[in-house]
Amino acid sequence: AIISMDDCSDESSKKAAEQQTELHQNHHDYGGFASLPTDVLISILCRSPASDHTSLRDTCKAFRTTIDSAAYKGERVTSGWAEVSTHLLTGSELYDRENPNGPEDVSLSDGDVDDDATEEERAAALQWKIAEKRLSEIIEYGYSSELGYMDQDYWYHDITVEIKVDGERCGSIDLVLLPRGVYHSYPFHDAADVHSSELQMVGVRLCDSVGRLKVRSIKNAELISGEAGKGGFLHIKTVRINEAYQPMDCTNIASEAVRSALSEPKLDGKWTLVTAISDYQVYMTKKEMEFKRKIRYGEGGNAEEKERADKRFWECALLDTKTLLRVGFKQIAETVSQKQNPYWLFALPSFLNDPIKSFEEVNQMALIEPPDLPPEPVGVDGEILQATSEYCIAMRQILDKVRTMKLDLDKTEQNSSSDLAEMERQFAEARTSIEEGKPDTLSDERWEEIVAQVERGEEMLRAHRATMDEMVQSQRDKIRNKIDVAMPHAVEEFQKVVTALVRKGGSIRKSHAIHCCSRFRITQHIDFLIDLVPPEERAQALSSWDACGLTPLHCVIIDTPALSDRDEYLEFVERLLGLGADTNVKSAKGVTPIGQYRLTISEKFDYNNIFGMQIGDEPAEWRPFHRKMEGLLRPYRGETDADVEAKCAVLDNDVDPNLMEQGGDVEDVWMDDDEGEDADADNEDVDMEGDEESDNEDDEEEE
Repeated sequence: AIISMDDCSDESSKKAAEQQTELHQNHHDYGGFASLPTDVLISILCRSPASDHTSLRDTCKAFRTTIDSAAYKGERVTSGWAEVSTHLLTGSELYDRENPNGPEDVSLSDGDVDDDATEEERAAALQWKIAEKRLSEIIEYGYSSELGYMDQDYWYHDITVEIKVDGERCGSIDLVLLPRGVYHSYPFHDAADVHSSELQMVGVRLCDSVGRLKVRSIKNAELISGEAGKGGFLHIKTVRINEAYQPMDCTNIASEAVRSALSEPKLDGKWTLVTAISDYQVYMTKKEMEFKRKIRYGEGGNAEEKERADKRFWECALLDTKTLLRVGFKQIAETVSQKQNPYWLFALPSFLNDPIKSFEEVNQMALIEPPDLPPEPVGVDGEILQATSEYCIAMRQILDKVRTMKLDLDKTEQNSSSDLAEMERQFAEARTSIEEGKPDTLSDERWEEIVAQVERGEEMLRAHRATMDEMVQSQRDKIRNKIDVAMPHAVEEFQKVVTALVRKGGSIRKSHAIHCCSRFRITQHIDFLIDLVPPEERAQALSSWDACGLTPLHCVIIDTPALSDRDEYLEFVERLLGLGADTNVKSAKGVTPIGQYRLTISEKFDYNNIFGMQIGDEPAEWRPFHRKMEGLLRPYRGETDADVEAKCAVLDNDVDPNLMEQGGDVEDVWMDDDEGEDADADNEDVDMEGDEESDNEDDEEEE
């Protein structure tokens, strides 16, 4: 604004007016400056602070057009002059965004205002009622926290952080915070499963059921042992930024935004570990996303376009990985298993103390990559694998059907046997009473009726028994037919097809047919396949990797076993060992077969724990099978670190790991750090009382 000299009443005002007039004159002198080529003008103006953009826009049309252009935004981003800030939305702010028109169905009712109230008074009363309902819904629906939405059953927070570049909203970051506390009583897996499938996957892979860490790479990064295994667990769900602020796949804005979000004052001290999975959607444009969607659903795209889309997909996933590495994240080595799988990363609060790395710096960092795996079988070898898979599935269905029929038959025989025995006992008692003669209290006619009823009942019992015997025999015949006819026929057909393919030049070893057979535990096929392998290749065929980085032994126990199948699992493992399978070979994940078995069985109990499923799968029933399997699979060269870490706490200990912590008892309550400190003194008193009671009990026992 230009201040008129006539309006100045004192010297200071006159001086200010002179300065403003001079500035105004100087602005007029920028006419030639504004006539510079657009790229030169962008290069000059992009160095100006965002706070000056408003006044620069008002200077002239050329400046305004330049500053509002996508090219200017891109130059600010790529040159590093863009100013990035974040704002963590409170629960009430989230509520207002989700309900821009306020609470629904709010109106004045009788008694809210007097009949003679004015329009202004009615409007004020309505506004007060709307505010009252808004506050009520904020509390009721979990929006009363300063961290955003809070689940009222598991106390986790869904957090939204707004991203601004040069003062303009350009995206957001969504996170979830699970408050594990310090006493390991938080139902971590339950909460993760309730939240989302991604968080459930991350939670089960990295932590036990109460949130303690299972992976060594994170433990090794701790400054203080155990610090990342308690306290808040933070996971980055999504990062979404306007395309204009990511020109040429520049990672500057996303890196600064993530760092700023994790450093939000409201999150200070609230988390001890943050995780993320690389997300291709951070850098993929809307147009690219739409094209990928069409390809996915078969709506277009030739082979070359599909290949280009897949390449772009992994380029974007790698860009997001590098974004997180710039922030200070590190890879989780234990999650690296197969190529073209998303990268898993983590950070501790101490990682954020260093400056953000440059893109050139992270480009020099070597990512942990999975080992090179054998290629998928092609040609005749691929046909062998396909045939093996189809016939193994068919045989698996027959075996499962036979087992189900046997179980049903056993149940039918058991139930019918007990029912028939009870009926025979009752009729035997009735027959004994008849043989003792007619009581004097009964008439001849009534006595004859009773005798006739007993005889009819005995006849019905004999018919019922005959029917049951016939039904049982029919079921046995069906089972026998499956075993004597269907199974041999399936084996014969399989052998015929595979033999023909081998004669065409196919290789059993290169086809990974033994791995496939092991996956389905088909003992009827394994010997035949081994016989088709040249003697000099058999050791390699029994202990080499397939395209997934697994040996045949790994394949047997990669599925969650059921107690009803335990003999089948043990039998197949023993068969492979008898043929020469090596228990020392590690998979692509770095575990030997015993480690793979432990991972599988641990995930089973973690899964059961989430849903409260027992159904005959209590640890006591599993332990005999567990000890036997561990004995068979134990590598004679010693277990790897990954094998040791994969141990199943439920089966290897006699106590529930949820109730015990290394080093002593833990509290049965789940609380924040401050609450835990307050409780320490009380716990000391309780412990002393407990010691006295224990001493008294020992004295009584001695007496």
